Amino acid sequence: MLGGGPAGAVAARALALLGVPVSLLEARAGDTFKVGEGLPPAARPLLRRLGLWERFEADGHLPSYGNASAWGTSRLLETDFIRDPNGHGWHLDRARFDGLLREAAREAGAQVHPATRVTGCEPREGGGFRLSLEEGGELEATWVVDCTGRTGWLARRQGARRLWEDHLVAFVTRQAPGPDTRDEDSRTVLEATVDGWWYTARLPSRERVVVYLTDPGTDPARRARTPGGFLELLRETEHLGAMTLGRGYTPPEAVHAQAAGSSRLAPVWGAGWVAAGDAAASFDPLSSQGILAAMDSGQRVAEALKAHLDGDGEALGRYAQRVDAVYASYLRNRTRYYGMERRFADSPFWKSRAHPGSP
Repeated sequence: MLGGGPAGAVAARALALLGVPVSLLEARAGDTFKVGEGLPPAARPLLRRLGLWERFEADGHLPSYGNASAWGTSRLLETDFIRDPNGHGWHLDRARFDGLLREAAREAGAQVHPATRVTGCEPREGGGFRLSLEEGGELEATWVVDCTGRTGWLARRQGARRLWEDHLVAFVTRQAPGPDTRDEDSRTVLEATVDGWWYTARLPSRERVVVYLTDPGTDPARRARTPGGFLELLRETEHLGAMTLGRGYTPPEAVHAQAAGSSRLAPVWGAGWVAAGDAAASFDPLSSQGILAAMDSGQRVAEALKAHLDGDGEALGRYAQRVDAVYASYLRNRTRYYGMERRFADSPFWKSRAHPGSP
């Protein structure tokens, strides 16, 4: 199992519970900041099915009771979770959440190797791979589940291609509260602007994550790469600047840029390997489904691989068909939501998403 995020950890746990020997290799340190900090109410039944609900509930993640967005209008419109049968959502302590999933995999019988980077892979005679480790040594695997995110590290080395719908980039900051900051707002707040969109959410640490999403190579993207430029753009917003700087949050000391575009892998599996999570299909953060989709993908890839190992020659093909169907449905919804913002209809950013294929 390459990758110890939600997809990899859930897949490793599920395979171990199904009696399949599995090793989980996580390249990054456990305390590395990751942007995907939200979990929607729909995660509750999945966590129950995985047998992790009680432990998750006890971990003290910050409840989120709704969203607000200035999208298609300059006014902030509220969407609360009061009528959602699954209750509220959460803003996560991602290090704690990912640690919970990896520990659950370990308890199920998976061998978990944190801070272990794979530097090479060679096909084995008779099938599978021989993986070279950065710190020395090798690990042999009959099958590898690639959960390495949008890079699809192993899949690309086996000839798989990444098919991109766009190259959306996220500029991410964390802003600490100042001595006079008073903020009990647990909503996720979105704001559309002419060249992209913003969102902010409180974290259990009392910090705010503030993210700007736009196309690479544009003037806003160049400005957003530095703390000073990011702040200039933030001050130009109608709502988010007031929610952060206006509440006394400290200006960001660093800006982290990372890919956030929509893409899928083709094919999603091959001889001795199969991809899951963002490695198989990655979603725009607008969907708010990244972590939930990754966990579901991890469970499903484990079930498909176990069925394949038990002699079901169609199991991985069915898994691939489902990945394609989920991604196609997501793209339809993505086009619909971007099409709701008509104030900036002539902007290249919005035109390309409301009307895919337009110049």
